[in-house]
This record gives sequence, structure tokens and C-alpha cells, in this order.
Amino acid sequence: MRPLALILLGLLPLWAQAADETATREQLKQLSQQIHSLKKQLGSTREQRSRAARELRDVETEIGKLAARLHHTRRQRDQQQGKLNKLQGEQAELRRRQEQQKALIAEQIRSAYTLGRERQIKMLLNQQDPQSLSRLISYYDYFNSARSQQLESYRQTLSALNALIPAIADESRALSDTEQRLKQQSQQLEVQKQRRQRSLAKLDSELSSQQSNLGSLDKERKDLEGILAAIEREITSIAIPASYRPFKEMRGKLPWPVAGKRLNNYNAPRQGSAVRWQGVQIAGEEGSPVRSIHNGRVVYADWLRGAGLLIIVDHGNDYLSLYAHNQSLLRQEGDWVRGGEAIATLGNSGGQRQSGLYFEIRYKGRPSNPAIWCR
Repeated sequence: MRPLALILLGLLPLWAQAADETATREQLKQLSQQIHSLKKQLGSTREQRSRAARELRDVETEIGKLAARLHHTRRQRDQQQGKLNKLQGEQAELRRRQEQQKALIAEQIRSAYTLGRERQIKMLLNQQDPQSLSRLISYYDYFNSARSQQLESYRQTLSALNALIPAIADESRALSDTEQRLKQQSQQLEVQKQRRQRSLAKLDSELSSQQSNLGSLDKERKDLEGILAAIEREITSIAIPASYRPFKEMRGKLPWPVAGKRLNNYNAPRQGSAVRWQGVQIAGEEGSPVRSIHNGRVVYADWLRGAGLLIIVDHGNDYLSLYAHNQSLLRQEGDWVRGGEAIATLGNSGGQRQSGLYFEIRYKGRPSNPAIWCR
């Protein structure tokens, strides 16, 4: 009975792991259903908005898709360029080896010619000492063997060089096709950016007065608060692997999501109104990566008025991080992300005039100063 008990004890971790995986899959299924329901509710609210705001949403969503494809194509281009550089490096090394082998074979041929077959026979016949004769015969055998090996090595080098030629040609063509695709995608992105400028001009005319602008800020804040409240209320807390360090232990140790100047103070009034900053706006270059500050699960990835292309990561234990005004979203709802992993590219969506990231940290739905978490 004792061996059986030991076996059963050994199987317990495997059963526990299988149960955890089943529970996680069920949570993800529920997460997907809840997010779908949440988006339907938001969709009905969006229909009540102005035509200019809807146009801005549509064009920025399209820009996000194009920018994400552009980001993927650039990565593909860089990988292809690296592969091509490696192949060309191998080719250069083989050619260097080929020249060395040619020089060595030529030297051996000259030595053989200088020695001459007739002279070799005379030297062998003139030897009186059997040991000297034996050494000479061994030398000539070694010489012939070495020459044969050099010729075989040369043949192998030529064969490897010939095999690389079509591989380099194929990779060069693939790289050229990718460069062409990059050019087309960049042109499409530029067209959408011009559309965005027209949509912004329409929105500006609607928000011509300060009163209207402050009202818009209040609506945008309510939209975001509605999203967060729904996440807190409906989204099941996803189990975080035990190997991940809890978020609450990372206070003062987390990296900022982007490197750049912080443009506002946390909790300061926005445009002199009663609406306050609940996060920080960080300046940055358009298209640069936005990185998750810690491990977690993406629970929201979509366009939201005022926030633009928004991504929210659940870090477990009621901690969330928010990343707004992105140019594109690189991860989808339900995706696991690791700390430092790129989840978006920096932009100006949501009607912003300059590129930058709006970043918040939340605990149980309440904002927390990012400066006390990020170093």
C-alpha cells in the first residue's frame, strides 16, 4: 500500500495543474462573453454621439489596424534582413576559405612539380638505409593523402557556396517584397492620418466653446469610469501563476511603460476644471513601443472616446493598469502579457494633437499615483 500511496501523492500536483488549466479556460470563456456584452452596451451609447466623434472613432480604429500591420511588417523585414546578413556572412566566410584552399592546393601542386616523378624515383633508389627509405615512402604517401583531403575540402566548399546562391536570391526577393508592402502600408497610413485631421477639424468646430470642451472632458471621464466599473463588476479575476511576483510587492520597482517626459502632475486639475488628472500623460515618439509594466492579462483592447485606442491589463488582486491614446494595439483581450512586453505603439488617438501615452494604475477601481509604483 505504501508504494501506491507514494504514487498517488506524486500525481496530486499533476491533477492540481490540470484543474487550474480547466478553471483558467473557463474563466477566459466567461471573460470573452462579458467583454462582448460590455461592448454592446457601449455601442448603444456611441450611437447617441455626434457624427464627428463617430468619424474620429472609425478613422482612428482604421489607423490602429494599419499601424499594427506596419509594426508586424517591420519586424518581419528586420528578421529577413538579419537572415540575409547571416547568409551573406556565411558566403563571405566560404569564399575566404575557398581562397585559402586554392592557395594551399596550388602550393602542393608546385611542390609536386618541383619534386618531379623522376627525381622522386632516383631519391628512393639512392637510399641505402632501409629506415630512411621507409620514412621517404611514408612522406610521399602522406603528401598524396593531404593533397586529396585538400581537394575534397575544396569541393565541399564549392558545393556549399553553390547551395547558398539560391538561398540568398530567395531571401533578397522576400526582403524586396516586404519593403514594397511596407511602402504601400505607409502610404495607406498617411491617407488615414489626413482623414483624421479632417475629422478633428469637425470635432473642434463642435467643441468651439470652453463650456462645451469641459463638458466633453466630463463625458470622456464618465465613459472611462463606466468601463472600469464594468470590469470590476463583471470581469472575473484571472488566476495569476504562482511564479509571478504579486503586483503589490512591486511598489516603487516597476518600470514606466514608455521613456519620456511626464507632462502633468497626478491629481492636478485638467484645464482649470473640476476634472482632475487620475494618471499621467507621458510624451513620446509616435510608433515607439508601449510596454506592460507587469505580468497580467489583457481585459480590454478597443477604442474609447477621449482615451482613443485603449488597452487595460489586469495584474490580479484587483490591480489594473491603463494605457490610452495608442496608435495601435498589439495584443487582444484575453492575451497573457509579461512585464516589459510591447502591448501597443505610442500615438495620439482619442483626438490628441501630440503623440503621448496616458497611463493610469488602479486598485479596486480607484486611481493610484503611478509615481509611487514606477521608478
